[in-house]
Amino acid sequence: MITVALIMTMSATTATIDVYPAERAEEPIDRRLFGKFTEHLGENVYNGMWAQIVRNPGFEPDEAFGNAEHIRRRIRGVAGRLPIDVPAQNYERMPLWWFRFGRGEASQEPDRDAFSSAGAMRVVVKSLATDQVGIAQPIFLPVHRELRYELSIAARGSAPGGLVVAIRKATEGFPIIASATIPDVGDAWGKHEAALEVPAEALEAGEIAVLSICLTEPGEVLLDQAFLFPADHVDGFDPDVIRYLREAKLPLLRWPGGNFVSGYHWEDGVGPIDERPTRPNRAWAQSEPNHVGTDEFMTFCRHVGCEPMICVNAGDGTPDEAARWVEYCNGRPDTEQGKLRAANGHPEPYNVKIWEIGNEIYGRWQIGHCDGKEYARRYRAFFEAMSAVDPTIRFIANGHDAAWNEELIESDSDILRSLSVHLLTNGGMPPDADPLQSYLGWMSYAHNAAGRLRRLTQQMRDGGIEPHIAVTELQIMRGQDNLPGHHNQTEALLLAGITNAAIRSGGQIELITHSALVNHGGGLRKQFEVVFPNPVHWAHHIYGTQPGRWPLRVETACGAFSVERFHGLPGGEDIPYLDAVALADDSGEAVSLLVTNRHPDEAIEATIRLHGFAARGATVQTLAGDSFLARNSWDQPNNINIDESDIEPDGEALRYSFPPHSLTCIVARQ
Repeated sequence: MITVALIMTMSATTATIDVYPAERAEEPIDRRLFGKFTEHLGENVYNGMWAQIVRNPGFEPDEAFGNAEHIRRRIRGVAGRLPIDVPAQNYERMPLWWFRFGRGEASQEPDRDAFSSAGAMRVVVKSLATDQVGIAQPIFLPVHRELRYELSIAARGSAPGGLVVAIRKATEGFPIIASATIPDVGDAWGKHEAALEVPAEALEAGEIAVLSICLTEPGEVLLDQAFLFPADHVDGFDPDVIRYLREAKLPLLRWPGGNFVSGYHWEDGVGPIDERPTRPNRAWAQSEPNHVGTDEFMTFCRHVGCEPMICVNAGDGTPDEAARWVEYCNGRPDTEQGKLRAANGHPEPYNVKIWEIGNEIYGRWQIGHCDGKEYARRYRAFFEAMSAVDPTIRFIANGHDAAWNEELIESDSDILRSLSVHLLTNGGMPPDADPLQSYLGWMSYAHNAAGRLRRLTQQMRDGGIEPHIAVTELQIMRGQDNLPGHHNQTEALLLAGITNAAIRSGGQIELITHSALVNHGGGLRKQFEVVFPNPVHWAHHIYGTQPGRWPLRVETACGAFSVERFHGLPGGEDIPYLDAVALADDSGEAVSLLVTNRHPDEAIEATIRLHGFAARGATVQTLAGDSFLARNSWDQPNNINIDESDIEPDGEALRYSFPPHSLTCIVARQ
């Protein structure tokens, strides 16, 4: 196991780092340490990685969303961006996100006579006082990259003048900037498509617009499943999300939860999208349309180039259900579930190798939560059913505290290979907490995580198990502008600290799936249909694209700090300002030195000695920003970014000044 062999207290602003390329670990690191996690929560999947723009496209009733008032507050926030007022009564008794459009003798009401979901929209127009009468929704479009849009909608009824779909300016009179007419609405439900093209410069990035679906003559129609995709979508997914993740060489993606999975039944999410049921998302009080299911997830992973990891429902799910899922993913085309997969357009097995049995089942917030003894029983039942289908897959069990783990180890040591741990907390931080104390507390949290993980591996070893730990969720559960959180530079340094601990673990920490992919927690953000990276995404990019794989011995001499326990965050003494790991590439010709400077406001001048390695020069990537609260936004997406430079050897050493609150990767080549 490679460790930091020496930490000395010295000047806070100078340091030495000694790297020994001839002393490398026996095994390379697993690139799964740089993974991510996505969940059906908020706008992580829908209106996140999924490119479809319309909210509540199935006109679901309020009860499908659970906490409808919470969503109404969000709607008021979006509608408040409209430059002109939409009367409040236009939203009353309407499906969430939609409002009545136009004037006349008309009614627009939810209906249960649906095409494929729990709700539909009935529009009855007897006479018109405006050119068009129907329904509308405030929307944002990714016009910074695409002007063409593909609309599809299910409809039936009578529309003598056709069904007109339009994108409009959100100004007085809602002038049309793109429109199309669907002429052939009939008595039976049918799917209809239309193409819309927004003129160049008609909308600015981030500008609110309105999508309307209207009649131009008296008539009556039922509407359902209104989808609007940008024409550059990639099999339904946002091309910018895919691009960022491909460029970062994302190795692994965990899905579909999270709390969501404890009530998720995978068979709802396969087959033709129009035939999938809409279900309540009981974990997060929202509707689940099941548009993104197993096949879509696998397609997304293929486009990104990452390995899929599935967490199964051990809450209200069954072992047989999970076994069918394994067969759907990995079975030959002549198996029952393999035939179904092939019928759905995917004859080749997906060969998903990593399966996590349940999510946080120890928690009262979890559907189907239980005690440790019951989970040990469930784990065995799921293990036996799933491994009977595919004995080659690898399992991860839910880990928790020592008492919970002991039940699992005592009962299932013969089939237990890996325990999950979730490193996420908000530290019990009040909104007016001191930002600096909070920041130092989070740096202490990252430093102390190594000890927590060592205690877990020791407990497994004491139980006769070769330990493997999977950090399947990790983030700061806070996003206030005035405090360290998942949206600013502090999260990047937290991830770096725990990733460095994993690199030093000698393979005992086998993977990390950081939370989350888009919008929830760190990673990418998508606001007003503009995708931009949080600082932690760039930390992933740095780790994922550097060439090193083989841990090397590193000795660091630097200043240190101490911090007291602060609102639930651990304290600590003599915590080094610099946290360094080094990795050699397969050829031994390149060495990556990854260094975090935890000092909140001082650069640290370091002398770097690569013993027995004649460096010809080095490239440098540094992620810093003007403070540990630095962040990006949709209109300032590069406020914090990777700064690239080169350094030349100074004799046998390299010298570099590590900026405060920074992550730096120096790649030296000989």
